[in-house]
Amino acid sequence: MSSSHPPRRHPALITELLSLIFSFLDERSAAKLIPVSRQWAEVAIDFVWRDVTDIRRLLNLLSPLCSEKLPAPRNCCSYNYKFKRNLLSNDWRRFDRYARHIRRLTYDDCKRRYIDPSVWREIARSRPRQDILPNLQSLVWLSTTAEKQHHSLLFMHSRVTRLSVNIHPSPLTFPYIQSIIAELPRTVELELRSESPMRDIEQEVLALLRGLTSLRRILAPMYCYTSAVVHQLSHMRELSDIMFGKPVEQGTGERADVATFSPRLEDGAFPALQNFCFSAHLIDATELISGPFAPTHLTSLYVHILAVDDPYILQRFFTVISKRFHHLKELHVDFVISPDAPIVYPAPPIAARPTIQTFRPLFACKRLRLFEFRWDYQMNLTQPDIEEMASSWPLIEVLLLNCQPIPEPIRPGLTLRALIPFARHCPRLWQLGLYLDADPAHLSRLSGPITPFKSLEVLSVGASSITAVEPVALFLSKLCPLSCRIISGVRWPDAYGIALDRIGIYDDRRIRLTEFWVRWNDVSKVLPLAIKARMDEKDRMAVLQREMDAMSLSRQKERERVDRLESELRDLRYRATRG
Repeated sequence: MSSSHPPRRHPALITELLSLIFSFLDERSAAKLIPVSRQWAEVAIDFVWRDVTDIRRLLNLLSPLCSEKLPAPRNCCSYNYKFKRNLLSNDWRRFDRYARHIRRLTYDDCKRRYIDPSVWREIARSRPRQDILPNLQSLVWLSTTAEKQHHSLLFMHSRVTRLSVNIHPSPLTFPYIQSIIAELPRTVELELRSESPMRDIEQEVLALLRGLTSLRRILAPMYCYTSAVVHQLSHMRELSDIMFGKPVEQGTGERADVATFSPRLEDGAFPALQNFCFSAHLIDATELISGPFAPTHLTSLYVHILAVDDPYILQRFFTVISKRFHHLKELHVDFVISPDAPIVYPAPPIAARPTIQTFRPLFACKRLRLFEFRWDYQMNLTQPDIEEMASSWPLIEVLLLNCQPIPEPIRPGLTLRALIPFARHCPRLWQLGLYLDADPAHLSRLSGPITPFKSLEVLSVGASSITAVEPVALFLSKLCPLSCRIISGVRWPDAYGIALDRIGIYDDRRIRLTEFWVRWNDVSKVLPLAIKARMDEKDRMAVLQREMDAMSLSRQKERERVDRLESELRDLRYRATRG
């Protein structure tokens, strides 16, 4: 009688399980498994060749490469690579076995590893078909010149949906853009990189955006989203994410390109937009979100502020947000302290800075899970203000509240006590950033038990002042979980220092910043030991308490037994006297 159950396969023959196991290996280890069996070879090859980050490895499949050292300034070695021979049909048959596994290809000649133009000519001459990487989905091609950028066309076909390219100001760029539109009609994700001002490449970028009608996500440098670019993006029916790229990798452009920001948006603009990043002055940003622009599904808003403005204008901006974006979960208001940032000096008086009144409109955003706020100087907030803020956002998960301002002679207005309300009212908070005065003298008035954080993983203290390590670590050990990390210092120290020089600050603030950073680092080293000691002490006290409870219970039982025996004894005496 035949069984109705299918024959069981050995675990080593299940492709999905093999893929999971291979994911824990490095490429070299996985490559050693290719000779084991045909099935193992397919899974191992797929793992090793799925993501190619060094194009030389790919080209070596066709023909061995030879290199020659190029002269370079400052002793930086550069190499130029060529094929040792012309390509034959057998080379392409061997290449095809691996080529069909490649899903992502990255080429970056900024790493001073240049491919000679003869290589690309030889590939174009001998390739048996157009799509030499038939299953390629993502192409990253970063060249230092427009001429070299054209070589990426060799790998483009209609199944590539994610593209990352450099845009250069050159007569060759516009034909390159037209080729991209023709070859990649289904592109859903576009990453633009450029070291040039947006005004030099804006027309090419606009042409590219007009051609990529299926775009869902775009990443671009900080100052790339000009009025014209945002206007063009507003017509894209499927666009859901307008994001910033990483400044170090993608460049930033020039602030002047967005100094005037007034996109012409009509009703129904951005019908599918969920995440929106742009750079503008606060007044222009408020004007934008007050107009016809009103995407109903916006969940994340990142506004890079070009210059600090009056707290009243900031409050109006928050008011518009609270009234228009009811689904908002993430809000970033970011003034980056950098060499080109317009910083007010001397600092405005405390009374002229953002207060709790400035932030109150945001308390109506009940779905807000992340709020990041960066300004130039510390704000005008008090302990009762922090109590109100914490109790108004019980579901907040990330709160970074200007923890890296420019240091001043006056001490921060908030102390370590400001952490307590967030621990009490915000059980989901896993990252918190505050600018504090960590003087232990402020802790002497604390009384009663302290509710510890339930989920905190990162405590960012930025440029907060600190005078002593041990008492701060002991206090934090009452609040922080064992896994909590302390992050201190400023985001870009070199740019931060240049900004201080430019506005004429030459006093001892940098020295104090370094001292604070060293002490906070010491706190981060001591804190786990203090938390562990407190946990051990708590466990020991719990054991003692259980022992005392057991002794109390034993005494109670003994007392009950004695009472019972005394009762029996009285009963016996009573019966003896009656007898």
